[in-house]
Amino acid sequence: MTKVLIIASDPETAALYRSAVEKLGAACEVAASFAEMKQKMRNVPFNGVILDVLTAVRAPHTDKIDIQHISDVYPTLRVRWDAQAREIRGIVIGKLINKENPLGSFLDQFCRTHPARICRINKRHPIHFNVLLSKNETFTEDHTEKTTTLDISKGGCFLISNQGWQDCGVAWVRFLELSDPTPIPVVIRRWRPWGQAMLVPGIGVEYKRISPAQLEEISRHFKSPEEPVSSS
Repeated sequence: MTKVLIIASDPETAALYRSAVEKLGAACEVAASFAEMKQKMRNVPFNGVILDVLTAVRAPHTDKIDIQHISDVYPTLRVRWDAQAREIRGIVIGKLINKENPLGSFLDQFCRTHPARICRINKRHPIHFNVLLSKNETFTEDHTEKTTTLDISKGGCFLISNQGWQDCGVAWVRFLELSDPTPIPVVIRRWRPWGQAMLVPGIGVEYKRISPAQLEEISRHFKSPEEPVSSS
């Protein structure tokens, strides 16, 4: 059965979303905070996320970074309860859904076809590595782009790109600052095309295979006096 995570801090609003999801034949769990969201995502596979807009707007900056990350991993419907019309309004950024039935459209178009998965959210760092990004493992000139990371974590990164990635599931990257230049295969979790809502275009990716030495060298750049880097 399709299962989604509802993120809503207001219990009454969360209950309305839960009732609507269950009436459409899907299962769900509710997280009242982003800390609870992380805990649930580490342990329960979900097909998608339903995010209450007011909860997202009121979130501190660090949680908003996590919101961006989960949007890279899961289909995400941003919703609000219209009290006057007594109905749920919703959008999927960059995608077309049925405005008359956003919740049902989201479940059918995005969640039922998306494999359920768990997600271990890693802290993102606004560090800009120089990267060669390629659509093939051989880095042929016509398929290779010179770019940088917008942000990076121990699990993946967001790469600035103006290319079309809609038909690609995997890419290869070389971090020029690493002592080991071995290409790293990455899984494309999200593509954000140019011209979308004043946001930086590119792809959110997850490392498919990376050596411990490469990951350790990347992690050294995260080190701060308050946050020593672990070798694990």
